[in-house]
Amino acid sequence: MVSDRFAAGKVVALLQQAKYDLKIIDSLLDHDFGADYSATYHVSKWYEFWNAGLNIWRLKIWTEPKGSLRYRIIYAYAPKSHQYYVLAVVNRNFNYKKDHEITSRIRKAYKDLSITTY
Repeated sequence: MVSDRFAAGKVVALLQQAKYDLKIIDSLLDHDFGADYSATYHVSKWYEFWNAGLNIWRLKIWTEPKGSLRYRIIYAYAPKSHQYYVLAVVNRNFNYKKDHEITSRIRKAYKDLSITTY
């Protein structure tokens, strides 16, 4: 919020809208939803985690014309409770490497939430 009020506003607005819009909620588990700019955001699995049985996703918010915010929303879905959890908001330059400090923090947050693996 301090370093980029515009991006923070977009992230908060989308998350608040998702609370009341079933179309958004339904799309959050649809890999590659919005990849063709048909929506205002793009959803994708974080395959490294997904392949390890963790339900972790990435959301990229599109900006005009055909760009994206400098930040990504990393979230998890807990199928037993039907709840979504924002685990992090990361800079788009984040490399998603296994040994990265942020990746470790995300993995720990997922574990602490006791979300089941599949």
